[in-house]
Amino acid sequence: MIREDVFYQLPIGAVRLDGVFDDMIKLITENTLKKINFRSLADYYRNKADQFATGEFWGKLMRAGSLTYKYSQDPELKAVLDETVEDMLSIQLPDGCISTVPYEKQPNGTHGSDLWERKYSLLGLLGYYEITGREDVLKCIKKAADFTISQVGEAPLTPITETGWAFCGIESSSILEPIVKIYHITGEQRYLDFATYIVESGACSRENLFESIYQGKDPKDIGNNGVPEESIAKAYEMMSCFEGLVEYYRATGIEKWKETALRFYYKLLEQEITLLGSGGADAPYNLGPGTGEQWNYTKYEQTNPDITLMMETCVTVTWMKLCYQLLRLTGDSTIADEIERSCYNILIGAIRPDGEFFEYFPRFNGLRNPKVNYSFNIDGFDLSCCTANGPSGLALVPFTAFMNSKQGPVVQFYVSGEAVFDLTDGGSVKLTTVSEYPKEGKFTARFSQVTTDNEFSLLLRVPGWCGRYQVCINGAPVSVDARPGTYAVINRKWNNGDCVDVDMDLTVRVFESPRGSNRLGDNLVAVMRGPILLARDRRTQEDIYKQVDMKQAVQRGTTQVVLDDADDIDCIVRAKVSTDSGDEISMIDYFSAGSTWDEQSEFCSWLKMK
Repeated sequence: MIREDVFYQLPIGAVRLDGVFDDMIKLITENTLKKINFRSLADYYRNKADQFATGEFWGKLMRAGSLTYKYSQDPELKAVLDETVEDMLSIQLPDGCISTVPYEKQPNGTHGSDLWERKYSLLGLLGYYEITGREDVLKCIKKAADFTISQVGEAPLTPITETGWAFCGIESSSILEPIVKIYHITGEQRYLDFATYIVESGACSRENLFESIYQGKDPKDIGNNGVPEESIAKAYEMMSCFEGLVEYYRATGIEKWKETALRFYYKLLEQEITLLGSGGADAPYNLGPGTGEQWNYTKYEQTNPDITLMMETCVTVTWMKLCYQLLRLTGDSTIADEIERSCYNILIGAIRPDGEFFEYFPRFNGLRNPKVNYSFNIDGFDLSCCTANGPSGLALVPFTAFMNSKQGPVVQFYVSGEAVFDLTDGGSVKLTTVSEYPKEGKFTARFSQVTTDNEFSLLLRVPGWCGRYQVCINGAPVSVDARPGTYAVINRKWNNGDCVDVDMDLTVRVFESPRGSNRLGDNLVAVMRGPILLARDRRTQEDIYKQVDMKQAVQRGTTQVVLDDADDIDCIVRAKVSTDSGDEISMIDYFSAGSTWDEQSEFCSWLKMK
């Protein structure tokens, strides 16, 4: 029996947003998802190209395109997806094989990325199946999974922990997620048996990944053999395995695996996730392989000047997806806080203005970074793994902003838009929302199309950082339990035209740089207002690297921030931030900082203190 979630994703077409996220989704749809030549991506499979990880591109973009279509219902995008799925169905061989690798090198060709690529082809096809329900596509998915099951397993088959390119099976074992999803759809035992084999293998030949996390080991130390250059604590791939473990818990109900996934999440939150909402770096503990993409106590080391590459966009997206899995599973509002932090800052901040590129390694200070570790030119389109992955994180935002529950509609993000919710008694309701958030803490939700006479609840996330949270219904203040880090639950008989107004404090938090391993990274300060990290930008005509007097602000944990109505910079938030000496410095939101991608908008979000 599949374990039920606390929160549920809304169906196709049930959500519409206005504002920055909708703008970015449209930008990426037009300039990446519709522009990329999917046939050229499929050629890596068609021609058995045997090139490292090239097969991941088709699956990543198919997954992104399908999730984006769930939101947008863009007919042109749907036509692109239809065409490329037909192409992939024609590529599949009679025995079910969908692989970029010649038979003689399977299941570990392309220098070890074969199973990793198969994972993404399955996820892409599963995404398409979710929006179409096509039985021929499900048949293709099952045949492809069965082909892998025929090759991988206990001897004499190839053990999964003996495959992969550098991480002792962790990368290959992340195929767990689509395998369990196939079991959810079909209920056929062989898929659950294969998933059980992967979990019991521990997903890693150096040590059991899941058991080690369950016993309290730090993620950066998994598989540590004393050689930093041979670390296998690869952030992106490791989190992918835990996405699969959550799905495995849903399938089996074994509480240990739910607890293991949560322990992993809390370890990452404690040790790895930065103020921007991502993690992983190229120093100081784990040096590779996968430069810039290893767990490195990044939360503690985020100001370490020895780090040159950090917070890979693939890590950002996978962190958001793991959080989304756990948010659905637990109903813990603080997990939604983390998704919000990531999407308002580092995710949309990584999007180049032309919509054709996601920054591979974002940074706190400097210029937006065009450097990539891994990319291919696809008919003139420079495609990196992060540009292929980024759209999935973006398309997840609408389905996080509004969710459903047995109690009633859930508002996670305070965005403008509309959403339609089915209620447990068979009725439904539409919410239309208007918001000034995150510039201001004001939000309005209006009820319409109410088709039930029964009471139900509206759940409003109260951010964990929020100091003041007030609710009015139809203009009258109401008393609700609105503790930070919970949901304000309002249960009543709702009627058409009912209006809920929220006014919350966008609390200003001041952070001192963590004391990592390098003292040159000390004596810095950062400012967050609500979910937004603020940054200095050269376009304000101020010296962005001038030292600031904010020791007392650090001790208080806050400072005075006043909105600035100057309109010479296109940004979400522009503000004057007070220093201890009474001076004010100009700061804007991190997403808008650096947005020219050149020296004109050089930016700084960790500020040097006097």
